Amino acid sequence: MTRTRLDLSEFDETPPNKDPAKLREISDVAGFPSRPAVSAIGITAPVPALADRPQTATFQRPPRVTGNRNIAINVRVDPETAARLYALRDADPTRKRVIADVVEDATRLLYERELGGAGR
Repeated sequence: MTRTRLDLSEFDETPPNKDPAKLREISDVAGFPSRPAVSAIGITAPVPALADRPQTATFQRPPRVTGNRNIAINVRVDPETAARLYALRDADPTRKRVIADVVEDATRLLYERELGGAGR
């Protein structure tokens, strides 16, 4: 078996589809100018405290807390009901509760009141 030398001289320059200048030119012509780079300082800006945030007329959902429930239920409620559910969840700051806990407790109490605890 003999070794042959390959002529790779044509591969010295960057191909046009990988050349950053050519890509920028194509994107500018197509109307997709690139955004300026954002420094790391701009990304890690402090998040304003809840009291510092402007109050809006619409309901703002708090961040979702993950739990270990077995069945997911997706419901839509009006903002007043959602606010009540979150208020019940946050009523005792010493306990970390999720909405599922509130729904579970409320369902249990309603079931006992309406059906006298039958079937439990």
